[in-house]
Amino acid sequence: MMIKARNIRPVKYGVQIALILSLLSACASAPSSIAINHNDCGTSLSQAQQVKLDLVEQLLSEGSYFSAQAHLEHDDSNSPRALWLTAEAQRKTGMLSEAYDNYRDLSLTCMTAAGHAGMAKILATRGDLAIAHQHMLKARRLAPTSADIRNDYGFILLAMRDFKAAQREFMTALQLRSGHPVALRNMIISLILDGDTRTALRLAQNNDINSAEFNQLLEKANHFTEPTVAKRAIVN
Repeated sequence: MMIKARNIRPVKYGVQIALILSLLSACASAPSSIAINHNDCGTSLSQAQQVKLDLVEQLLSEGSYFSAQAHLEHDDSNSPRALWLTAEAQRKTGMLSEAYDNYRDLSLTCMTAAGHAGMAKILATRGDLAIAHQHMLKARRLAPTSADIRNDYGFILLAMRDFKAAQREFMTALQLRSGHPVALRNMIISLILDGDTRTALRLAQNNDINSAEFNQLLEKANHFTEPTVAKRAIVN
């Protein structure tokens, strides 16, 4: 399924815009947390196991997916958090079938929302947007205040060409976590796809996104197709 956007020329920041998007003003440099839930369903972890899982989560946040996966080999914690981290590492390294199975198992633990969100990302990557939407909607209902889940749900709506609904999810994500960098950029792309390039530019200016990056977002919108949600949305 191709989402076509009109061909938009790159712009320069020479034009001054008086209006301010006060609701969307945020610091784009604020760090983004990869964690959804650290609840281990009552599993008793040793200090060494906790330190190990913290290290793995840090490696994932830094993009060291293979290293994270290596640290999770022979994990004996039986922790939902460890299962989630394993699934995340597998998804990031292309082991989608294995990741899907682990997300499905995760959905039966106290981290139900994370399990459904993970399954949704893989299904969306495979092109099954209808079922992906069902899983992500369930995750959203289970964890309505998770900025990451709201962003990912918005991205699936964006792929389904429901731009207004997608923008509501990105707005919610930005208000739940001020400066959420992925939701901010997805919001800009959604505005471009919706034909509101001026508002997209204004939002970028108010959040210190320079002209070079804005032009890159324009290019992404011009070539936007079905999402590779397994790679954490349009932008890394």
